[in-house]
Amino acid sequence: MKKCFFTIVMIITSVLFFSCEENLNPYGDFKEKYVLNFIIRGDTTFQTATLSKDYVVYNADPYSNTDDHSVKGAIVRIWQKDQVHFLRDTTIQRPGPTNYQTPYSVYYINNFQPEENSKIDIEALLPNGKRLTSSSTVPSKVNFNYTLTDTIIPMPGKKIVSTFWATDKQNEVTLPRLMILYYTYSTGVKKLNKFIIPLSYLNIDNNLVPNYPTPSLMQGYTVDLATVNKSMELLSAGDPNKSGYEILVAIIEVYSFDTNLSLYYNSTARSGDVYSIKLDETDYSNINGGFGIFGIYMKSQWAIRFSNDFIKSFGYTPAFNN
Repeated sequence: MKKCFFTIVMIITSVLFFSCEENLNPYGDFKEKYVLNFIIRGDTTFQTATLSKDYVVYNADPYSNTDDHSVKGAIVRIWQKDQVHFLRDTTIQRPGPTNYQTPYSVYYINNFQPEENSKIDIEALLPNGKRLTSSSTVPSKVNFNYTLTDTIIPMPGKKIVSTFWATDKQNEVTLPRLMILYYTYSTGVKKLNKFIIPLSYLNIDNNLVPNYPTPSLMQGYTVDLATVNKSMELLSAGDPNKSGYEILVAIIEVYSFDTNLSLYYNSTARSGDVYSIKLDETDYSNINGGFGIFGIYMKSQWAIRFSNDFIKSFGYTPAFNN
């Protein structure tokens, strides 16, 4: 019995000894990959893209890396119809606190705006000869429903502000944003300001926290009038000179996403089921030869005027007579 026990102990000790002799690599073989991220905006002619490569850190904290892994010197170009446009590389200062001590490397073009329903191709030729490509079709702007969308705040007999629209494609993700446009005056200078109206305000530890809408397949947006009232109050919080605020209009902006961005959101969005928990992140990429996202969005706007009585009830000055 003792001999058997001694034999078992020796076997276990030998296994542990020889196992410790080999260096355990939890990362596997590192294979360098390249990442291209480029979101074309339909509301500006200035477009920016980033190129980088992946890296590995030999500890449990990925943020311990302090080396900039941006790829410089690549040839990045895009095609729309029969025209080709080249992006230039540059560096900009990194905003806020960061582990990186070098400027941020980007590729940009300052005279490009996408045309609705046109196809756009992108190609990034890296200095080492590797090539990253992708393509997408520019989405259309949404079509607002003139019958169901509000034209004044508040609408007679309604306690909500509502907007409805339609898109050209099925399962197209959109993102709405409602804002107040207003003027303020400082030393005789007139300044245009924007105040974003959230979907609602949440009371967290006696503090009002704005709850903003997220991208969805919904083709409508509704905000309680009480939330609009609270936003009107907050835009001048702490300033007793209410008459110095000249209220213009409310603007509803709707961002329509292309197929790539719609698929990206649908694959990474949390489940709408409150009883479900997502334990892992979904990796989504539409870059051939590497990783990253190439997508396009367009912006549509609808103006909703405020009644003068509504504006004056907060002590503000109406910009228009109605």
